[in-house]
Amino acid sequence: MAAPHLLVIDAQSLAARAVHVAGDDPVAGVRLWCQMARGSASDLGATHLIAAWDHDGPTFRHALFPTYKHRRTGETRARVAPIRTALEGAGVMSVSVEGFEGDDVVASIMAGFRAALPVTLLSNDSDLLQFVDAHVQVVSYVGVGKGTEGLRVRKWQPADVHERFGVQPAQLPDFKAMCGEDGDDIPGINRIGKGTAVKLLRRWQSLEKALEASEFVSHRDETAKLAGQHEHARLMRRLTTIRQDAPLPLFDLARCAIDAVAWPAGSVSRARAAANGADSAAGPVRRTAAGPGLEAVPWPE
Repeated sequence: MAAPHLLVIDAQSLAARAVHVAGDDPVAGVRLWCQMARGSASDLGATHLIAAWDHDGPTFRHALFPTYKHRRTGETRARVAPIRTALEGAGVMSVSVEGFEGDDVVASIMAGFRAALPVTLLSNDSDLLQFVDAHVQVVSYVGVGKGTEGLRVRKWQPADVHERFGVQPAQLPDFKAMCGEDGDDIPGINRIGKGTAVKLLRRWQSLEKALEASEFVSHRDETAKLAGQHEHARLMRRLTTIRQDAPLPLFDLARCAIDAVAWPAGSVSRARAAANGADSAAGPVRRTAAGPGLEAVPWPE
């Protein structure tokens, strides 16, 4: 019997990719999501799977910064909803938390389970790359044969993150806080672009240390650009930092077994039935009681 290995999926990012390719066909969207998730799990040797989703409604980031993601419409989310319904009906464990985004849920699940078994994070969003280190595996779906060693996924290493962004994985929240994240409507810090952000983080190692230094350096020093922007900079940092303390429910890991999922990707008719909710009579699989197999793992206080 294979040793337990949990795959935590940023389900929202995979679903957004699926609907982009599938267009207005929810059946195709379901099948594409399942192909990406199931294929990735197979390549990685995962035995258990949890899908983390955005929760409908505003998050704590909107409370901090009302214009956060303000240019996004509800169109994509509406097209994603049938995919989630179908997956829950098929037995995929789905988790979302009010006031938090899917990334926060992914990270919180990782924090809850990583001491008990190997955990891999699957996302096509660069935000989760801040967790790449020797103890956390983060992968992105890239397509059959296009990934690491011919897999469907790219396995990120700290050197890969540094090559792409110029900073270490743990510095990504500071980097994005400095130069902003256009897709999330995070403006960053005035007069700080990507190049300057990289230089400052290489020199000072963190945004906080750069802010402290900004009050003492010469006005000709690029660090001085941060002077007078401390409060705003720290706000940006709170927006770009993925939290690991979302209030997740206790559930039985055995109910997350991949073998227990009735994957709707096997046929068009099955996918169509799932997309129409025909397979979800038992309701969403979100919180479950302890059952046989692996014991339920409590979330840390």
